[in-house]
Amino acid sequence: MTTSLLTSTTTPDTDLDLDLDLDLNTATDMNDPRITAEVEQVIDRLEALASEQENLQAQLAVLRDERDRLILRGLAYGMSSSELATRARLTGARVRAIADAAASSSARERVATAVTRLLSHNPALCTTYGALANAVGIGSAKGVASSLASNPDVSGRAGARVLLLRWAAPTLGGYVIPSTEPAWQTQGEDTATRLECLRAEGLVAPVTTPEEELAWIVPFDRVCTDRARLARIIAG
Repeated sequence: MTTSLLTSTTTPDTDLDLDLDLDLNTATDMNDPRITAEVEQVIDRLEALASEQENLQAQLAVLRDERDRLILRGLAYGMSSSELATRARLTGARVRAIADAAASSSARERVATAVTRLLSHNPALCTTYGALANAVGIGSAKGVASSLASNPDVSGRAGARVLLLRWAAPTLGGYVIPSTEPAWQTQGEDTATRLECLRAEGLVAPVTTPEEELAWIVPFDRVCTDRARLARIIAG
């Protein structure tokens, strides 16, 4: 029993001493010039590898851009997506995704350019989503609306010039602009409503509805829906 008690009471002290010795040795080793030099080598190599990785990623991005441009040229020349996928060692789905992204980007740029040109036209004019879609060669009015809403380069003032066809009210002589529009989207600090933008441009006029209520309309002669005329305005 005595031996057992001695063993049980001395073993923890021995373990504690060993732990302390290890900690002290570690602290001493970290202050060893040789260890310091090894640590510096590790840090230097990690930083060098990080720089190399950044350079390789930049080179890879350049190669991908060139590859995508070549794929788009191939499609324009009539090559099939499957053939291009084989040559580029990609899947057909990836080639189609590259083509779709390019088409979306091109359409977005065309819409942005169109509303910018419309904004600078004198006298000030509006148009409709459908008319703008036809003028810039986009398949649907919804596509124009989505492009305008998601493009941070298009100001609320420019987007306000594009109206919904269903707002046309022949009995009132123009397009009725709603005072509130839940779907209206603006970018950043540009928080003005469509009606506020159009009022600031002098494009709306107050009218009284048959229900004796006040409404704001853009007169029909201030809305360009003719494709040829709108195309000329967009062309500058």
